[in-house]
Amino acid sequence: MQHIQNVIPKAFAGRDRGYDAAYFRKRIPELNRYEISDAFIVRYRATLLEYLRQDAICAACQGFAKCGKADDMQGFTQVLEPYKNQLAVSVQRCQPYREAMAKRRVERFVSLAGMMELDEDFRFQNYPAEQMKKYPDLMRYATTFARQYDPNEAAEQIRAGVYLFGPPGVGKTHLMFAVFNQLRARNIPCLVVRSDSLFDRMRHLIADNQDLEPFLETLSTVPVLGLDEFAQERANDFTMEKLFRIVNHRFHAKLPTWFTSNYAPPQAYRRGGDDVNDTVDPLRSRIMKMCKMARLDGPDARQKNLQSLT
Repeated sequence: MQHIQNVIPKAFAGRDRGYDAAYFRKRIPELNRYEISDAFIVRYRATLLEYLRQDAICAACQGFAKCGKADDMQGFTQVLEPYKNQLAVSVQRCQPYREAMAKRRVERFVSLAGMMELDEDFRFQNYPAEQMKKYPDLMRYATTFARQYDPNEAAEQIRAGVYLFGPPGVGKTHLMFAVFNQLRARNIPCLVVRSDSLFDRMRHLIADNQDLEPFLETLSTVPVLGLDEFAQERANDFTMEKLFRIVNHRFHAKLPTWFTSNYAPPQAYRRGGDDVNDTVDPLRSRIMKMCKMARLDGPDARQKNLQSLT
């Protein structure tokens, strides 16, 4: 929070008369939390009029990109407080500004992260009806998360990600994309990345002598991350080390992560009956603690209505 000493705005000098203490007490309820006399309020009525003007602009907010405030006040909201026998104005970054900056930060790395294009055809409205009926608890959680999750105010019951696993064609990716399409429509910063694409990007960055840190930090800190086709890429010590770093950070920061995989967690990154390396067991442990498990089953929807030329 930044602090600004009280200065009577020139714009209101000479035309702030006629506004009594009752006028301001009615329109600025926070004044009543302090032991402020009516005389004190009248003395600072120019400041209070400017506060109301700024507050009216915020009330009509259509997002930071269309902020109606001038110059260095854009992206700020005001807080009134008594300060050393004066009325001070503290300013702090508003929520639309924070959301815009978070979104801009993620967008900088969208191409770098190999983010999947989210086909808008994957919606809750056209999710297979038989799967919706078969998994009502999963659908209830997914729709609630998609429509209500807020990184700043998320209720405890919708803070967890989901690990969706099962055979191909049972709606895992469709469901995750439906969730992320809804989050994106609500301007919640989120990324969806295919596991194999994620590691290909890392290798390309290294081959081009680019820094991996911004890339890894973005995946570690984006408010909601989706990893599609998890554990289906060819893993090695390098990829597992980086994956563990991402998941470990998100685990401790309690950031929701969604996964889709053909593998149940105990079988993820096992080849020939053995884990691919020593980081696999702690990785699986964290995933099982940070996610709700959901196994989907059923016929492969991709094989419905196949057409044959023979």
